[in-house]
Amino acid sequence: MENWPLRLGKFLFRFRSFTPLPLILLTFLLFPPLSPAPAWTWAGLAVALAGEALRMASVGFAGSGTSGRESFLKADSLNTTGLYSLVRNPLYWGNVLIFSGLLAAYSNPWALALFVVFLVAQYHFIVLAEESFLRRVHGQAFDDYCRRAHRWRPRFDRWAPPAGRFDWKKVLFKENDSCFNLLLGMLLIAAWKERRFAGTVRHRPWFAGAAAVLLLIYIGIKVRKKRQAAA
Repeated sequence: MENWPLRLGKFLFRFRSFTPLPLILLTFLLFPPLSPAPAWTWAGLAVALAGEALRMASVGFAGSGTSGRESFLKADSLNTTGLYSLVRNPLYWGNVLIFSGLLAAYSNPWALALFVVFLVAQYHFIVLAEESFLRRVHGQAFDDYCRRAHRWRPRFDRWAPPAGRFDWKKVLFKENDSCFNLLLGMLLIAAWKERRFAGTVRHRPWFAGAAAVLLLIYIGIKVRKKRQAAA
């Protein structure tokens, strides 16, 4: 019988796209933004985009049949080259940077600290479940990989070039949700800060137009992905 950390890790993995939502609501209710300075927004955007770039680089070179945004664990092959040769969990590092960037743009350090603690705790248990699964599926090959790459600390002296070519189509389909959430989140944060510090959303047409464009692009990619899957 599995111990409780593994059961919790599997549960968190399954619902990892939804677990931050209560904390996001709590942030808006209890931790208002503290500074209207645009520098916070631009700095946060830069950090968040760096996190998304890290995710794209990880996904674009990842082997087929490995876990993506699905709610179940799978691993037809091990990802051990490219960013995975430096650290075992580059995708989660990307997520931490994305959330940190969003919270930096929001400009409340207490909310940022709360999210970092939450993400560290969540990914600790998720990784325990993932590693248990990978060890069961790949056995000695996974143990050998663990000796080469640290779970969280990058080891730049262990760099191994990606085994295949960068797959832009995979990135487009798999990172559509992440990019949409990041950019829409930034728009909502900027609008909320205007409402709080200026008393009104002064650039409402611009925010609405940008959100509409993002939504159209997001739906367009979803439709194309669905058609390709059905073909």
